[in-house]
Amino acid sequence: MDYRNEALPQNKILSILWQISQALEYVTSLNLIHRDVACRNILLTERNVAKLADFGLCCHCGDSLIYESTLSHRMPIKWLSLEVLIDRKFSEKSDIWSYGIMCYEIFTYGSVPYPTLTNMELLEFLKDGNRLEKPDAADDEIYGLMLDCWKEKPEDRPHFTEIGNILRKLLESEAYGYIAIVSQYDINDNEGISNHTE
Repeated sequence: MDYRNEALPQNKILSILWQISQALEYVTSLNLIHRDVACRNILLTERNVAKLADFGLCCHCGDSLIYESTLSHRMPIKWLSLEVLIDRKFSEKSDIWSYGIMCYEIFTYGSVPYPTLTNMELLEFLKDGNRLEKPDAADDEIYGLMLDCWKEKPEDRPHFTEIGNILRKLLESEAYGYIAIVSQYDINDNEGISNHTE
């Protein structure tokens, strides 16, 4: 189905967000940090199965669960967390921040975050406690999740496990019963997913 000229149904958006949270929870379990979580790195199959892609900036954080970088690579500045912009410290929680920016992209149907700010202005904007405004298509609960992802202190942000649980509950509350469809799938190393009904 081509959704380019119409809004993607809410239950499908929630399902995509849930699937991405599951992929990132798995990445985190391997002590890896993706470092480039954004819509441009999410692939969708015809059946709206989400695939996390582009691991070119991915790094191993070791037992400390933190990776300190020189930022020698070109980085997606407007998707980076405060602690990365200031101290160059990447962790699951910096991926969480980027996940929140990705949610904003999805609920604004592809808008670029902070379109009027330069990179230097962005840092001051965030340090002053400002955040992206609530997208028209997002309800208060989803925007609350975004704000949780953008909390100043990394330790105050949720883990991907918590995000997945929140999204699962939202999916279960949808009248369409879409969670039952999503739950038919799980990760398979060879095929990406396996269908329990086949």
